[in-house]
Amino acid sequence: MLTPFLFILLLLPFPADRGLDKVIDASDTQGTISRIQQLVAEQQIRSLTMIAEAIGAVEATAEGQWHHVDRYRVFTAAIRALASLPGQKLAVEIPKVMGKCKQWPSRVFLLELSLQSDLVDSVQLALKNIDDRAPQVARVAARILGHSQEIVALEPLISAMSRWEESRTRESAARGGREGLSKRAQDRAWLSCRDALHRLTGLSLHGAIPYKNWIAAHRDEIDPSKVDLDKVVEKSTGVGLFGLELTGKNIAFILDVSGSMLATDPPSDEAIEIARRSTGVGDNVEQKLRELMEKRRRIIRARTQLCQAINGLGDERRFTVIPFSSEVNPWSEVLLESSRKNRKSAVQFVQSLKASGITVTDEALARALSDPTLDTIYLITDGAPTHIGSQGDQLPIDAKMLMKQIVEETRALNHLRGIRIFTLGFIDAEEEFLKRLAQENSGKYVRIR
Repeated sequence: MLTPFLFILLLLPFPADRGLDKVIDASDTQGTISRIQQLVAEQQIRSLTMIAEAIGAVEATAEGQWHHVDRYRVFTAAIRALASLPGQKLAVEIPKVMGKCKQWPSRVFLLELSLQSDLVDSVQLALKNIDDRAPQVARVAARILGHSQEIVALEPLISAMSRWEESRTRESAARGGREGLSKRAQDRAWLSCRDALHRLTGLSLHGAIPYKNWIAAHRDEIDPSKVDLDKVVEKSTGVGLFGLELTGKNIAFILDVSGSMLATDPPSDEAIEIARRSTGVGDNVEQKLRELMEKRRRIIRARTQLCQAINGLGDERRFTVIPFSSEVNPWSEVLLESSRKNRKSAVQFVQSLKASGITVTDEALARALSDPTLDTIYLITDGAPTHIGSQGDQLPIDAKMLMKQIVEETRALNHLRGIRIFTLGFIDAEEEFLKRLAQENSGKYVRIR
């Protein structure tokens, strides 16, 4: 039985630090980081609660009060500072504090912190929090479980996926943090559960019940350590883009329409032979080959594939198309329902696109990421980002700076949102940049050949 003194202690709010509260209220980024580092040095593991609550306070402030890069700097600096503490103490204290934090950004922070020490069982922590009322927490827990290679994660993930399919769960999702981080967060939690189950089983399905039934029938055959995620997956949705299955619910298709997209990629020997054999009496072989080469023009291939993908979207999805070259000119500034009327309008828009100009990839991504309801981006491009263009065959002189800027800016914008970014690159695309952008944002890179 609790003594009166202990009962009173349990009712008291978390310990606070006036110095930390002051610099947070002042939106003082460096001051906040310095005070966090000082608290860790002085109070060691006892600082964990205060710092977790401080992260919640920073993330809960109004959009204009802190810049997203500064919020991210505080978040990562706090993780680095606390990760220096003994792992045994973190393993004991993180689960305790996790259960007390009211703000969901604090709980996300503790989940991310748990990954920094081998002595903290992040999988068990994720299993305990996969049913968190906040979809943002469930999303991170699902991501951890998806990389765990643990069969024990399957049923909790199916249960969580099922919960986010229910309207009651979606309507009662815990609020907190900035408003922009809460819009359609339930869809991102659902997708994270789906992606985790795909990673653990190698099977791409689109509902909790199909996963439950398949796992029940194949439980003895499942080995997450042997799943090959690089193999071609049969598109169970029936919708694809250059062989990549489309799995998003709230999608932005970003299409490079710069001048380099007029280039023609060489066809395979098999395609050439088919074209030669398809000529009938009176047909001209050279004409057939010219037609084949025209179809291999990048802008035509991209338009064709994108139109097919849009036509295949179900009514339950939302989407927009954002073409870019020297400027960014979206089909719609906001995501629209995938109605028959909207699909027809978007297809007509895509078919009218012409290739010219340079490649302002950064501006196109920023335009897409400005929509708080987004959960998935598909970026199709064939070159390096630039604001000045290239000179000869050399990489544009601003390209390296822009690629670094895009990765860092996206990281800061997306670390609490969880938008998935899939990148698709033609020949001459900057593959390492596209791979990194996809890898850091729960997506995949596809080479278009």
